[in-house]
Amino acid sequence: MKLTQLRSRTKHIAKHLTSAATRRKRLSSNIRKKILWRQRSYILSATTEHACSTH
Repeated sequence: MKLTQLRSRTKHIAKHLTSAATRRKRLSSNIRKKILWRQRSYILSATTEHACSTH
């Protein structure tokens, strides 16, 4: 009985660790996407402003 309890506990801990890792991965990817979008929008706005100022 003790052995099965221990095994189930370790399985639960492992599941928790994996979920935390995936959550961290997802968060980092989301942040990267946000930064990319911000850079892209900034570049677009800068280029449009530059084009408007030249004409």
